[in-house]
Amino acid sequence: MRSSTTSLRRLAAAAAALTPAALSLWSRFAWSAVLPDAIGSHWSGNGPADRTTPSDELFAATFAVSASAALIGAVAALLPRLHPLTRRLILLTTGSVSAIAATQWLVSTWLTIEAGDPLQPVLGAWTLVIIAAFAYGVIPLLLAPPPRPARTSP
Repeated sequence: MRSSTTSLRRLAAAAAALTPAALSLWSRFAWSAVLPDAIGSHWSGNGPADRTTPSDELFAATFAVSASAALIGAVAALLPRLHPLTRRLILLTTGSVSAIAATQWLVSTWLTIEAGDPLQPVLGAWTLVIIAAFAYGVIPLLLAPPPRPARTSP
């Protein structure tokens, strides 16, 4: 694989690793005018939220996890000497962790804003979105340069 293609793939993987945290940060500012003091953050079943968390605390906790994982993934994507399989494993893991944390903030906050009361949002099938966030790590993994095929002797 050519050097320029490898560099572009590493940059794309780094950008993909940073995307969930960036979306989380963007949403915090975009929703600032309508953000309630508390967010529905715990559901015991299919009904409405039964516990809340102050908005700033929920954002700080989920963003800290998402941003930390994203930064580790971006650094791993850009390190030229890192073995490609190691890079891909790190990107898979950190991409998933970052996406899960960002999705917890995005889904809980959006449902609370839509419901108008932090104890009224119903998670319902939205829990599947949070579970699906596990798969996000595949995106930066696939964008990263693949390992070179092993050389075989004739």
